[in-house]
Amino acid sequence: MTPASRSSPQIVLHSEGTRRTVPVDHVPFTLGRGHDCHLTIGHPHVSREHAAIDRDSDGYFLRDTASRHGTFVNGVRVSTTRLRPGDRIALFPDAGERDMLLFEQAEEESSTRTLLAQITKSSGPGSGLGLDKTQVALAMGGQSELETLALFLKAAQSLNSYGAVNDVLRTMLEYTLRLTGAERGFVFLGATADTLRLESWQDKDGNATTASVPLAPIDGERSDRPAISYSIVREAAESHLDFILSNISPDAARGHESLILNAIRSVVAIPLRGQNSDRLLGVLYLDSRSITHDFTRTGKQILQALAHQAATLLENLRMIEAERESALLRKELEIAAAIQQQIIPQTLPEFPGVRLAARSVPCTGVGGDFYDVIPVEDGFVALVGDVCGKGVPAALLASMVQGMLHAQISAQATHVTSLANTVQTVNAFVCSRAPVEKYVTLAILRYTFPLLPGDPAQVELVNGGHVSPMIVRANGTVETIQDGDMPVGLLEIARFHAILITLDPGDRIVLLSDGISEAEDPSGTQFGAEEMTRYLASPDPVPSLFRAMNGFCKGAHPQDDQTVLTVDRIA
Repeated sequence: MTPASRSSPQIVLHSEGTRRTVPVDHVPFTLGRGHDCHLTIGHPHVSREHAAIDRDSDGYFLRDTASRHGTFVNGVRVSTTRLRPGDRIALFPDAGERDMLLFEQAEEESSTRTLLAQITKSSGPGSGLGLDKTQVALAMGGQSELETLALFLKAAQSLNSYGAVNDVLRTMLEYTLRLTGAERGFVFLGATADTLRLESWQDKDGNATTASVPLAPIDGERSDRPAISYSIVREAAESHLDFILSNISPDAARGHESLILNAIRSVVAIPLRGQNSDRLLGVLYLDSRSITHDFTRTGKQILQALAHQAATLLENLRMIEAERESALLRKELEIAAAIQQQIIPQTLPEFPGVRLAARSVPCTGVGGDFYDVIPVEDGFVALVGDVCGKGVPAALLASMVQGMLHAQISAQATHVTSLANTVQTVNAFVCSRAPVEKYVTLAILRYTFPLLPGDPAQVELVNGGHVSPMIVRANGTVETIQDGDMPVGLLEIARFHAILITLDPGDRIVLLSDGISEAEDPSGTQFGAEEMTRYLASPDPVPSLFRAMNGFCKGAHPQDDQTVLTVDRIA
């Protein structure tokens, strides 16, 4: 383990309402659930050795160390990624704000200054980008050392400023041609040789073109393409090796006949590789037809340094684009969550002799659980549903089913048909429209007001594969209604029937989703039906149940949506 730097970054996390900072004072700096990690995160979905922060010549980067649930930076799952101040790190999907880690770092020396220092120092074997005075003097065909370094510094500074990808490519080509004296420069982008596309090219006179053209076949360059050696581009991409050829003879060009056909005397092809992942991003290709000027005499380190800078910036631009897409997705999810919250009743209707309470908490921004209470003639209909799955797909189906149920029941408010027939209609609709693997569990009841005070209230209940509803009698006994049918939308041939129940004053019926009983603590132990039942007889069951469940879970992130609806007969 080595010290990080004189200006070490830090990780900021929030715990129990307080802000805590942990300095990254050594690298590698490990994160995980294990007690031997530099930063211990006690969450069940965090692996013992989850991720590590490390450092190279370009700064700090984060790498996932084969974690079970993945590592995310700014909402994007990563294996290895460069860290920048303000990056938000999550060690499992759908992490909430309290589970987010913030990477903070004081501004350090820019990579441009680092490159300049590397260029100006004398180089030895394996010294990376270091150039000796002879190499510098050879650059730019004998231009002075100061001019060459000044031009290189300007190129590096330009490549360190963010802009559109085409602007980056044009900047790279402009300075590369000026540094090397090559006649033409081309940039291909792609993750493999087969997916490379020519994106930008420029000649020494400043003529430039940006386009997106597939790499030409090896066995025949088309006349409407620039006349270059596409086979060398392909070989550089496939081998990940630099190609530097000068004073090309017919023997040296064997296998690359386009070099002779196009009178190309010098050529350079350098793969652009990601600094975080080492994967191929593209290829930088330069050539010249001049016999008198061999541009390949430019220091190889300068060419590699430019390619390194361009590849780093291209990778960062892609990360920024991914972050923008992720931010847009988060915004859309926020809108979807707001819409869903408006669909689910924010306040419940009031009825004589009855008290209603309900709460639904999604495990992600939007959920697949829903509830509703719909007034009808001489009573009301209450329901709780749970769509198979989580997230946006489940929320869409939940909204569709809830909307259909609400419309059908409201339309029948004055001429009631059986609930079983209503559920049967919804089942046929879901089977015909929803994906095969999607279905809904549903508990729905119709409560009919008693004709006289003190008479039993009649309840018609249909259970479509849902968690068994419970009745808490006035004397404290709890009954579980085990009867039920198949989930809604699973099979078109499914049939549904009604269960008849009576409620006396003081009785309570509870509809809930399985996210309550199956809530887990950090060790993976479930809350359980027995523990849950203890709180169903309390005077205010919904807040009591959620309070007890959250205390049991000790901050563990819920893995399923959690919904409860209670109907109390109070008179």
